[in-house]
Amino acid sequence: MARTTKSSANQLSDETKRFLDSLDASDKTRQTYCVALKTFFRWVDTDEKALSQDLVRAYRDWLRPNCTANTVSTYLVALRRFLDFCVEEEVITENPALGIKGVRKPRGHLRHDLSRAHIRRLFDEIDQSDQIGLRDYAMINLMVRNGLRVVEVIRANVGDLERLQGRTILRVLGKGRDSRDEFVVLSPLTRDIIEDYLETRGKVRADTPLFPSLGIRNFGGRLSTRTIHRRVTYYMKEAGIKTNKISPHSLRHSFVTLAIEGGATLVEAQAAARHRSVQTTMVYFHEHGRLTDPIEDRIQI
Repeated sequence: MARTTKSSANQLSDETKRFLDSLDASDKTRQTYCVALKTFFRWVDTDEKALSQDLVRAYRDWLRPNCTANTVSTYLVALRRFLDFCVEEEVITENPALGIKGVRKPRGHLRHDLSRAHIRRLFDEIDQSDQIGLRDYAMINLMVRNGLRVVEVIRANVGDLERLQGRTILRVLGKGRDSRDEFVVLSPLTRDIIEDYLETRGKVRADTPLFPSLGIRNFGGRLSTRTIHRRVTYYMKEAGIKTNKISPHSLRHSFVTLAIEGGATLVEAQAAARHRSVQTTMVYFHEHGRLTDPIEDRIQI
């Protein structure tokens, strides 16, 4: 039987570096696990809390009101794998995180789509008289018409724009990806908007951010998630469409919904949105069908 050399949860923090070094995973996964484990050990604090299923459950319950369902599940997976490693290394005798379930993900979406009228009002609020406005207009167009995630906007380079079979595409480095193995097809309008913006920048290298920061501190560098959220939220407020359920991510939701309304099939919508699971795309179809042809309308009394 494995020997127990660590008696408290806090003492296990010494093993995290060895665990992270042992992972056969991407740098992004290592970084996520590192944050997850740091969160756990900060929560444990310096008390000599005994490692147990009750402790893991208490940690999960602490995470619930502070994190999304996806984050809770990810943090528990990181903890479970870390404790598996500790068992294999004979640091502890058993893994108390086994069998501890995460949080059930809410059905449907927590954010609302934007109507066509809302999108037009949003576009109208962007002043295109300077380079910042042209950048924001091109960026938000891309988020609405091609469903780009914020992280995909941040990672996009000028050189990711290519011509393929007579169409302009943008290579995308998506969520959880290590290579630009996906792409979106730009409509002529979106292509023209981006080209008009790029003309104001002159000649730039292919590895230059497509939408760089224009601030003094980080001029030419990549935009941060916070900056993009702040810019999009500003225009939403100016357009009078910002609510608790309307956020920058609503632009992506709107893209999928508009694609379905335009006749996209399930397979086409999944490919365009770059959803790994078809179940994610099916949520949109379910919500669309429930609202366009609700069974409630057929109830005759």
